[in-house]
Amino acid sequence: MIIVYQTNENGELLIFKDTFEQPVIERIVPRSWTHLIEPTEAEIRKVSEATRISETILRTALDEEETAHVDSEGDVTIIVVDTPILQPDTDHFRVNHFYTIPLILFFNKDYFVTSSIRRDYVVPSLTQKMMKNLNTSHHFKLTIQLLYRNASMFVHLLKQLDRESEQVQSGLQESLQNEELFKLMNLGKSLVYLSTGLNADLVVMERLRKIEEFKLFPEDVALLDDAMIENRQAIEMCSIHREIINGTMDAYASVISNNMNTVMKTLTVVTIALSIPMIVAGFFGMNFILPFSQTAGFWWAIVISAVLALLVGIFLARYTNHLKFRWGMPKNLFGLPKRHRPGKKKKK
Repeated sequence: MIIVYQTNENGELLIFKDTFEQPVIERIVPRSWTHLIEPTEAEIRKVSEATRISETILRTALDEEETAHVDSEGDVTIIVVDTPILQPDTDHFRVNHFYTIPLILFFNKDYFVTSSIRRDYVVPSLTQKMMKNLNTSHHFKLTIQLLYRNASMFVHLLKQLDRESEQVQSGLQESLQNEELFKLMNLGKSLVYLSTGLNADLVVMERLRKIEEFKLFPEDVALLDDAMIENRQAIEMCSIHREIINGTMDAYASVISNNMNTVMKTLTVVTIALSIPMIVAGFFGMNFILPFSQTAGFWWAIVISAVLALLVGIFLARYTNHLKFRWGMPKNLFGLPKRHRPGKKKKK
């Protein structure tokens, strides 16, 4: 898809989209801005003929693995930055995948071209909200405005990711299921992608900060500095959110482990209590005479087993509930901490 933007004499931004009735190629004139979305080979060929930018250079926009950098080919300046993209997750409800794709800027003396392999958020946000002093004929300033809007979009999506993380954490407190942990893991993976893209974009902006053409006007330098500040803020937000998500996953893993220990403790108490009847039955089944073995021995074995199992179960239940591992505290015969009586003074 090809979209052409052009600023008229009154400072208004005109938008032209490719249709069958009016091909947009005719609108690609000097001092215009051409934006390619998911470009095809035919569209690349048409734009190359209209802007005199080599097809080989324009085809770099088709590479999804293109890294952020600044380069030049003849009179064409190439700037590649990572831009954030949101994609809904079909497997988990209310969870989105955040990742980055390359947004590539090509410009020479007369033409300005941008291209992305997916629908990005930066160009629509810049053109719809109409950034101050937007002019398609000022290529260096337009580049800085795109970088600033790109950094702002990172901050916006990070805030949305934070809201989704809070929803997942609240659901995790109620359910404690593996699905909630998988959602947190996906959000942590998204933060890794966003953090990598932000660091790469910061390197690009620092490189542009040293180029003389981007320092001709003080307001352009100030805007580039603002973009770098916005980018660093997004990097800090990424770092904070990653620490929160990692800490949350570790905390809830500990909660699940503690719950498992409680279940195992209960099963252990039940197992020990049920072993008492087996021991009593073993005594009454031996080949020597025991008390009450001749007269109603079966019922005596049942009663003794039930009483002993009940006493042992009560003792172990109370013992495990009151057991506190407090170092240096005096304990009684059964390993429980001694209770201090208010009326009794301790001997010095």
